[in-house]
Amino acid sequence: MWKARVIEYYRQEYDEKINASTHSKTRTVAEASRVRCQMYEAKRRIFGLKYTSLKCADQTIPNCLLRNCVGFIGGILLTYLCFIFFVCQLSIPLVHAIIMSSIIGLLLTLGLAFSNRIRCLVLLLIPQLFSRIGRYTLTCYALILILTGPATNTLKNSEVLTESMACSQEQVKSHVRHLTDSVHQPLNAIRDSVHIMMERLDQLNVKMKNIVMSIERMVVSIADVIQSSYYWLSSVVNACNHKLGTPYEHCMNILNKGLSDCKSVVGPKLFWLCNVTKVEAACRAVKSYKKICTLDEFAKGSFAATIKRKLHDFTNRMKTMFYVHIEVHHRYTVSNESRSASQVAAGIVTEIRNKADPLITWLSWSSCVTSLFLLLIIFRAKYYQHMYETRSRFDNRYVTKELYEIDLKRFQEGRDTILPLNRREKTKYIPTTSFRLIASEKVFMTRSAVFMVITTFKLMIHMIADYSLFWVLTTIRHHGRLEALLSPGPSDVGVSLTGLGFGSDILRSIFSILTLPLRSPSSPASCLPDPRPPDFKRYTQIGIIIVILWLLALFEPYGLRLRHVIMGHHRPERAKARASWLYNHILRTRGS
Repeated sequence: MWKARVIEYYRQEYDEKINASTHSKTRTVAEASRVRCQMYEAKRRIFGLKYTSLKCADQTIPNCLLRNCVGFIGGILLTYLCFIFFVCQLSIPLVHAIIMSSIIGLLLTLGLAFSNRIRCLVLLLIPQLFSRIGRYTLTCYALILILTGPATNTLKNSEVLTESMACSQEQVKSHVRHLTDSVHQPLNAIRDSVHIMMERLDQLNVKMKNIVMSIERMVVSIADVIQSSYYWLSSVVNACNHKLGTPYEHCMNILNKGLSDCKSVVGPKLFWLCNVTKVEAACRAVKSYKKICTLDEFAKGSFAATIKRKLHDFTNRMKTMFYVHIEVHHRYTVSNESRSASQVAAGIVTEIRNKADPLITWLSWSSCVTSLFLLLIIFRAKYYQHMYETRSRFDNRYVTKELYEIDLKRFQEGRDTILPLNRREKTKYIPTTSFRLIASEKVFMTRSAVFMVITTFKLMIHMIADYSLFWVLTTIRHHGRLEALLSPGPSDVGVSLTGLGFGSDILRSIFSILTLPLRSPSSPASCLPDPRPPDFKRYTQIGIIIVILWLLALFEPYGLRLRHVIMGHHRPERAKARASWLYNHILRTRGS
């Protein structure tokens, strides 16, 4: 596909030459072309003589010397302007600026004095500023002014604002601490009193605990003695029961012993009184009892444990009675930071500076970037010069005086002419001195206008942000200095008691904790920001550059036409060849 396009391109070029030679043999008469050519011939006859004489006089030795001297002086002036621009605007070191200016001065002075190509190249730099690269260079320079002026000032004022906020935070923190201490003063006094009372109660509790423990030890020792004596009493009871037996048996033994004595005492007449059955009936009443000697229930083995349990309950009741526990719940939400607000502010400023270090580094290389854009402008001018001299199709859409001469010559010879141009051709080709714009020039101007709107908005944003921050800080400082003067009064508030005695001392100690100070520890005026004023001269420079950029964007088509005029003036033979090519191209397009 690519090869086919190349072949088609060369075929069209070949057909163009063939058609041009074919059309040159035809003879047609166009009234409008004849009138236009006659008017051009009249102008050429009027002004042509003067132009020819000047051109011929230009080849004289005085004129050559004058041209060389003017070129040499112009090179010196341009070198001086470059040196001032490098030092004052781009802030290049003096040694580097001298070296660069020396090299540029050598090239400019010798080139403008003795080289026609260098003079042409230098003149091409002027319309090259109207191009996109030229506007980019000025935009880059405006951006450097923005970054070294309003942007840097905004960064400085941001640091001032941060330091002011840190100082205000320190003051607020000290005021809050002062108020908190004042509010907590009564609570602290009550808390101290409660602590003293609790210490006294603790001492009393310790004493009561010691007393109760002493009583407990004594009672437990007595219970242990009673518990140990229980075993001896139990052995005595067992011996008693073993010796006497059960109550019924003991009763029967005693009665049996008494029956023998009863019979001998009462005699036979009253023998019936000593009846065994009747005596046995008397012992039946104790037959239900098993033992004669018994140990009471309180002397059993659980006696000591019961005493200890009861004594433990008594001790717990005493502890509960004298137990005192006071809890004070107080919420106080404050940031317990390990660093102060000034240290935090210093950290913020350090972080901002660290973030800005790449920007500062880029600014140090911004002069090099601008120099590269300047070199790019020179390269583009040299590229245009080279393309103009080697390519006839390149930027060949202007109707020049060489084209008028060719058309007049063809008209005089009776051959086909192209003037006046038809409607379609007028949208593609235009005289260099015309105010009318062709379609491609309108597109370029529209793009340039859109680019300039965006660029102007970006540049204005930085200046507006810088001045707005300065205005806000200045307003804060102006209104912050206005302080309301309070009438002199007591330095604190509280209750004053007079009198002597124990009661007055107690009341005085109670009401003394309610005394609160009323004076502020510091003034807020010491933390007001002191902003850095904007550089209005830098604003003026940026505004002038913006206006220049707008002028370059709006007059871009007319400025770029100057390149064609300059090259035609310095290379007239090439201008004639390009005019011949354009003439043949228009004839070919009409023939097709």
